[in-house]
Amino acid sequence: MPKRDMSFKKIAGVTMMLACLAFTFLPIIWSFILSFRPTTHLFEPIWQSPTQLTWDNFQTLARSDFPFALFNSVVTAGGSTILAMIIGVPAGFALAKGRSQRKFIASWALLLLRMAPPVGFVIPLFLIYLNIGLLDTWIGLIAAYMVLTLPMVVWSSWTSLSQIPDELIEASLLDGASLFQTLVKVVLPAARPGIVATAVLAFLIAWNDFFFALVITRSDTVTAPVAIMNFVSYASVDWGSIALASIVLTLPTVPVIIFANKYIVQSMGGAVKG
Repeated sequence: MPKRDMSFKKIAGVTMMLACLAFTFLPIIWSFILSFRPTTHLFEPIWQSPTQLTWDNFQTLARSDFPFALFNSVVTAGGSTILAMIIGVPAGFALAKGRSQRKFIASWALLLLRMAPPVGFVIPLFLIYLNIGLLDTWIGLIAAYMVLTLPMVVWSSWTSLSQIPDELIEASLLDGASLFQTLVKVVLPAARPGIVATAVLAFLIAWNDFFFALVITRSDTVTAPVAIMNFVSYASVDWGSIALASIVLTLPTVPVIIFANKYIVQSMGGAVKG
């Protein structure tokens, strides 16, 4: 009886996992199908017109501003991630290993910044940028994304670097290394899983942002999530191009996640490389 119960639980678990995967991938598969279908057959069941395929959506997307917007997304998301890591990781290290009695205040401040709604930041940023000329610029958008990513980077780095033994840091300092050298050559390699996972999350937050880019950009630095809305007009909605654009927007994140997969798993398990 216990063996049968175990087999039933295993089958039930696998079934639930496959059902969740199917539910997750169904919109992606359907978007992929829509991207190849002509407008006249867009919402027909696939078994009614299985051979009605077209490349028109690819041509429409290539002639639009979407490729340039995709480039803007790469620059702004990548730039904000690099800058957030450069500032946030040392800050997390200071909070993790520092002797300050104000860590409690810092932790609550970081949580409040991360939990605050974006609308609370975007309107003041818009007014500031309007006066100093940073609207529709890469620098302005990267700085705005720091509002979203930096608190998360500091908090996550604080958690990861807290697992590094103090003895390892003290041994490096006793060997004559500076604090910066200790951070770069000893602490970061030891906490690599958590740091990589933090960088990936920061990149995805900026990459998927719509609200900040919608308010702060105009035409020169419009990002891909905002550019997708250009296929929506008062007269019609180009669902095929929207489906294709959503697939293209997802593709750059795939190699990033594949590369960082093992580090994310290790960071979730609290692993620290010795």
